Amino acid sequence: MMNHLTSKILMISPDKFRNNEDTLSDNVFQSRKFNEDQVKSIALKEFDKLRDVILKSGIDVFSFDDDSKFDTPDAVFPNNWISFHHLHKAILYPMFATNRRFERQSKILNKLSKSGIEIELVKDYSAYENENKFLEGTGSIVLDRKSKTAYCSISKRSNIDLFKKFCEDFAYFPVPFNSSYLSKPIYHTNVMMSICNNFSIICLESIHDKKQRENIIDKLNNSGLEIIDISLDQMTSFLGNCIQLINSDNSPILVMSSRAYKSISKSQLKKIELHSEIIHSDIKTIEDNGGGSARCMIAEIF
Repeated sequence: MMNHLTSKILMISPDKFRNNEDTLSDNVFQSRKFNEDQVKSIALKEFDKLRDVILKSGIDVFSFDDDSKFDTPDAVFPNNWISFHHLHKAILYPMFATNRRFERQSKILNKLSKSGIEIELVKDYSAYENENKFLEGTGSIVLDRKSKTAYCSISKRSNIDLFKKFCEDFAYFPVPFNSSYLSKPIYHTNVMMSICNNFSIICLESIHDKKQRENIIDKLNNSGLEIIDISLDQMTSFLGNCIQLINSDNSPILVMSSRAYKSISKSQLKKIELHSEIIHSDIKTIEDNGGGSARCMIAEIF
């Protein structure tokens, strides 16, 4: 049983989706051009298609509308404000963008409870917002749940002290580092790396410090993970922002966007397909306007 992977996920529909002005300052993956009238309706269609593709592959999707009374343009990315851990435990996180903090008030835990999943909230770091310290869930922290190693690319949204505190609180070995693109720190670690069952997809080129890069390579190798190194172009196609799940047959399924899938080289595809089936769907409008992709749209439930 691959208990470090899950067959249950949470997804939130983009009912109030738009290009969030509060996140533009440090998210270089987010488009500066948009047409607000069409964005939401297209995003809703993209969300439904991706959810259906995941459901068809034998994964349980707990999908809820964003029906809170708050202005929550990025609610489609729940993995930033909550993470789930064995068994049905949850952690809440401090968010950089003011309007994203409302996402924690969305009554999602009540909705999961009504769906038969009782979640116990074991930690709430959100008070650190008062100190301007942020750590945005599994956006900031890429977890290797199998080897209890946590990776974090430090940025405005990923505070090193908070990251180390998380690792101490939950017995993870911390691997902090710096990565950048277009001279800015990469806003979320899960844009440039993903940990899967036997491999890791990572953009090593974005880590400029040689020592840090070698340290990460060592850590991944020592954890038994084959490194699939992706280019900066592939990273901007959101190839690093994928997530591996398991279906009802316990088979690994790698979920990504169609843009990410199209960027994979033949040799990379061969390596990935040795370990996992890949499923994908076109979520271009969500990617362009939200600056995040398939991984950001999924919160794993354990």
